[in-house]
Amino acid sequence: MTEENRTENDAANESQSTENSPVADSADSTLVAGEESAVFAFGDDAASKFPNQVKAALEYAAANKYEYGPRLRGAELQWEVISAERMANEIVRVRLEFAPATGFRGDPGTEYMDIDAGGAVLARRQVGTPKESSPGVLMGITAFSVVLSVVLISLMTVFKSEGGDPLYVAGRTLWIRAEEPKQQLFITYQGADISGTLYNWAMKPDDEANNELVYVKVTLINQTSGTVNLVVDEKAATLMDGNRTTYKPLNTITRAYTAEPAPKFSVPEFVPLWGSAKLNDGEQLTGMLVFELPKDSSFIELRWIASDSATIKYQ
Repeated sequence: MTEENRTENDAANESQSTENSPVADSADSTLVAGEESAVFAFGDDAASKFPNQVKAALEYAAANKYEYGPRLRGAELQWEVISAERMANEIVRVRLEFAPATGFRGDPGTEYMDIDAGGAVLARRQVGTPKESSPGVLMGITAFSVVLSVVLISLMTVFKSEGGDPLYVAGRTLWIRAEEPKQQLFITYQGADISGTLYNWAMKPDDEANNELVYVKVTLINQTSGTVNLVVDEKAATLMDGNRTTYKPLNTITRAYTAEPAPKFSVPEFVPLWGSAKLNDGEQLTGMLVFELPKDSSFIELRWIASDSATIKYQ
């Protein structure tokens, strides 16, 4: 097999087809139907659905370790299949994790290869290298955590919190709770389309090399005596990271596509929060907002804007 030069734009041409989309679980909600991406499978399902391409990628990685640099090219490595995705012209993109086979503790490296129908490697890109955890740092963190927990428990016995849940704030008409943001490369979940048929869905970042998905569970409660009309879209909220850069939510309807189940990336009880909804007095709406941010971001605040204004502080 040979590795040919190929631009990233050529490698990223993906075939997508429009299909039914999941809907948010909300009171009187009206959501827009989305579209299905190319066939996407994770882990063992990827090897089952695309056996030739996955085998070719694993064999090529094992035979061409020079890409990993001088520290790893001579080491005994192990690989794990993250996913495989059908793209244009019968090309399959196979994503792998790799790390030293023994004595390694930390985060594995990641890479992907574009494989044609004949098993030839058309492109290969290393996305990240293995990062080993420092035992000294871990021991220091553990010791500090123990001391901190003792101090906090002592303080809690002396002082009683006068405030409520810091993630639960009041706007003019809505009570809003936004849980701590959570990060992962892919999001998979199970949900019904507009006809009620149950599918497995997945989402991924546009820039897989540098970004990841961040999801926030949001609950909106109407505690006024009137009716609140909501429109949840790209202007409904913003998420500010540690660099004070703000990000708008992704359209969780059009960005979702059918995929094989992937327990590693599954988000239990995931419900997209998107579209229009009417909340009567005492009703509530719960769902997930999804953002795309640089990997390993920290978070300062989520600001809710749709039909009200409220800010949830994380720092």
